[in-house]
Amino acid sequence: MLTYGIVTIGLGASLAASHRVFSQYLMLGLSLGLLALAIVALWDFQSIHLWSPYFQMTPLRAWFLLVVGIVSTMAAWYRVGYQQHNQVFTGFWLPWFVLAMAAVILSQTVWVFMTAWEIMAATSFLLVVSHHEEPGVIKAGYIYLVMSQISATAILAGLLLMAASLHSMDFSLWTARARFLPWGTKSGVFALLTLGFAIKSGIIPFHVWLPRAHPVAPAPVSSLMSGAMIKLGVFGIVQFLLMDLGATALVWPIVLLVLGAVSSLLGVLYALMEHDLKRLLAYHSIENVGIIFLGLGVMGVGIDLHHPQLAVVGLVAALFHTLNHALYKSQLFLAAGAVEQHTGTLDAEHLGGLIRTIPGVALGFLLGSMAISALPPFNGFVSEWLTFRGLLSLATGFRGLWAASAMGLALVLATTSALAGMCFVKASGVTFLGQPRRPVAQIPLGRSITAPILGLALISLALGVFPDPVVRVMGSIDPAASYHAVALLLPLKTTLVAVLLGIAVVALVLLARPSQVREVPRWACGGDATTAMQFSSSSMTKAIRTTFAVIYRPHRQLTRIGENSRDFPERLVYKGGTTPTWERYLYRPGYQMAWWLSKSTARIQAGPVRLYLTYLLVAVGMMLLVLH
Repeated sequence: MLTYGIVTIGLGASLAASHRVFSQYLMLGLSLGLLALAIVALWDFQSIHLWSPYFQMTPLRAWFLLVVGIVSTMAAWYRVGYQQHNQVFTGFWLPWFVLAMAAVILSQTVWVFMTAWEIMAATSFLLVVSHHEEPGVIKAGYIYLVMSQISATAILAGLLLMAASLHSMDFSLWTARARFLPWGTKSGVFALLTLGFAIKSGIIPFHVWLPRAHPVAPAPVSSLMSGAMIKLGVFGIVQFLLMDLGATALVWPIVLLVLGAVSSLLGVLYALMEHDLKRLLAYHSIENVGIIFLGLGVMGVGIDLHHPQLAVVGLVAALFHTLNHALYKSQLFLAAGAVEQHTGTLDAEHLGGLIRTIPGVALGFLLGSMAISALPPFNGFVSEWLTFRGLLSLATGFRGLWAASAMGLALVLATTSALAGMCFVKASGVTFLGQPRRPVAQIPLGRSITAPILGLALISLALGVFPDPVVRVMGSIDPAASYHAVALLLPLKTTLVAVLLGIAVVALVLLARPSQVREVPRWACGGDATTAMQFSSSSMTKAIRTTFAVIYRPHRQLTRIGENSRDFPERLVYKGGTTPTWERYLYRPGYQMAWWLSKSTARIQAGPVRLYLTYLLVAVGMMLLVLH
């Protein structure tokens, strides 16, 4: 009866959402309800009584429900002023998408979990292809759908293997019994679930869907997918693998560490080459999920080596960065959507000077860029510092190869942060500073678009300056988390105070300057300065492109135009780019082989009846031989 009730409520809500006004405020009310539920549960999760056979609340689930609630609330607020031509279609499926994510988090049995997981995948696919009339959208949606089904198949296989081994579909029994499973069963479950959840999280080399699906979706959908949906893969790894299984073969935490290091470094390197703002942000989602996986790997090593403090540091770093990334990545995606609605394009090579026309969005994007670049006093700095400390603890607590490997991972994390800073200097500077590179339409934006962007920026700043209360909340997830993490945050307080004082001094100096500034023509070696003389997105990253040419495999083409173009060209047209290594050497050969197999097996489906009878006779004969 409860299932029918939920379906009826959801269908009624979706039908009401077919009207634009209902769509906006229904989504906002639903999101606020989930946010309130998560806050109350984190305050005292035992006060929340859900129907236990199908849904259950725990502190860990409340944490991820908080992530979904914050992101969906801001996305719903943003939609009040966001203009798109298919509001009815998006408004119909958004409530289902958010409810499915909440159901995944709260589900108590395998079948409820997988049903909610598939509803989440189907509704997100429909939201991704909402602009289906635009070129490339359908292809991106189908790639996302195929990868989602591969992910779901691996997750279902892992959960069924666990259920068969424990003789129960109830997750609450897994927490008590799963740690006593044989090592071989644990390894099988870990392999299947890591594959499934890593695909959904966009970890390299399973990331091929993410930089395609996120950019083509509407901005509120992109913020929900990047800020909340991909975090459910992190939830699955923490809940089923690290907490339920307990100690496993040490190779599996190493796999998490390697996946995290590769994804964080390559994600930011690929982001540096992008000119489209949303594709750039999509690759940074891969980078940040890689950082979360580094924390999960540290936690796994601590569990396997019976080092509680190391496990706690990894858990707090991963969960805190999950929340932080949800905040500033949603903020950046919403800002990118505002830029697209204001100018009609997301290509940074065509933009410039937007700080004069949309200063609120420019400020929000700049603050989000500082947070994602792990600059103090923002929240990204705190969670990456905790991850860094976890890797250093792994290096100093052990010797030999362990210490060298941990120091290498810490160096990768430091390099990733530096490259992220460079990437967002490029994105912010080229898009919002300087002069417009090409004439674009400038549609005015409403306050409901700017307000959630700046609101997320304030939350990120507050969590960076006052991280202690949030870390103490994690004490309900792991009692040791609060004590160890707060102790690690003590050295940060001096740094944060110094940074805040420096910002205050700079602000006072700027305010004390004379308000009248004399404007003079820009110096351009005696000529007139043009917008072509500004740094472009490509020119700012040329040094990185040549340094990492082995990874990028860059290609360029120079075309000479004119009657005597060979010797005296009138105009030069330069085109350059990079080769998608994973797609060229992994996915394209796999696709071609699958296509060849499908063509080959298609011949079996067409033929005379005698051939089908022969197939049947051979199959029966083989079964008799096997059974005999």
